[in-house]
Amino acid sequence: AQPGPAVPPAQATSVPGPQQAPGPQQAPGPQQAPGAAWNPGPAPQPPVIPGYYPKGCLSQAFEDITKVPGVMKRIVQIALLPAAIAFVSLLALVIPVIGWIACPIGLLLSWCAGICCNGYAIEWGRELSRGRGFDASGSILRSSLFSLGFFSSSLSSLLSLLAFVPMIVGWFILVFGSIGIAAARYSIGMSGLEGLLVLLVMGLYAVSGVASIFLSMFSDASVMHLAVTGRVESGFALGRVWKTFKSQLGKLFCASVLPGLIAGAVLAVAIMVLVFILLAVIASSVSSMGYGYSYSYSYSYNPIQAIVSGGFVTLLIIGLIAFAASFVGAFVSVLKYRAVGYWAQRYAPEWTHEGDADYTFRLPVGHGPASASGSVPGGPVQ
Repeated sequence: AQPGPAVPPAQATSVPGPQQAPGPQQAPGPQQAPGAAWNPGPAPQPPVIPGYYPKGCLSQAFEDITKVPGVMKRIVQIALLPAAIAFVSLLALVIPVIGWIACPIGLLLSWCAGICCNGYAIEWGRELSRGRGFDASGSILRSSLFSLGFFSSSLSSLLSLLAFVPMIVGWFILVFGSIGIAAARYSIGMSGLEGLLVLLVMGLYAVSGVASIFLSMFSDASVMHLAVTGRVESGFALGRVWKTFKSQLGKLFCASVLPGLIAGAVLAVAIMVLVFILLAVIASSVSSMGYGYSYSYSYSYNPIQAIVSGGFVTLLIIGLIAFAASFVGAFVSVLKYRAVGYWAQRYAPEWTHEGDADYTFRLPVGHGPASASGSVPGGPVQ
């Protein structure tokens, strides 16, 4: 017998088995992980209000300084580096001829180090808006930080000088007005313009003081505008800075002026205490010197000798005063520009991409996103 045609596997029939009645269908429900009887889910978040920030610019900047690792160490470096270079340069004066040449060079290097430190403070505030791969753990003495610090310091100095114009006018009025009043009194024997002259000069001095506060705030905003855009010509675009400046004046005052006022008051109290201690040491030295020469008619008081006789305590107190002044200056600079950086990030976001494709001369700083070697806002500083 010949075999029949093979049946393909797809057409092969299977013997049906016993049919089972389908069970009741269960309604699909959420599947839970084993052991998780109840999951409440994420906690409800409060609604986000546009333009609302839980902390102000100054308080947020202070938190960054006190909580980000390495920032206080960097502030101490900023405070000590220019001062140490200047101190060593002055000590070089004891070396004949060579020291007289090395001292001016060292003082120039100290000034350059101070400019770099100022650029570091501005750069740390600018990274909030740009995030251009700022290497916070790198060396302070960098050409990019010097460029930023130099142009920013020049712009700030130029704007701050305008505040002295009313004071200079008042000084000229006082000098020439006094001459005119004296001449009138000599010629006609009477003059009643002294009081008016004094009031006018005092008014001009008051205008100069108020203008110095406003111009200091405006110069800090202009410096941050220059830093965020990275363009030198942005330093002359004062109209764009004025637009944000006049709308957020109170917040800029807290970020720009308030740190200096608070730190200045604390520094004044600290220096006053140290000066009282220093005077007590000098008085003790003078009394001991006077007791030793009480029966000598040739004794004369020498304040330099009294200070030197204080020895280590006097030198320690003078060193503490110098360090306190330098540290407070560095702390205020870093805190102020970090706070102004938050102010620019929150209330002037249009500065970030201002003229990205249209510029004449850019500052030599990094461009592009933050790299692995750089730091992100709030990242650690070595």
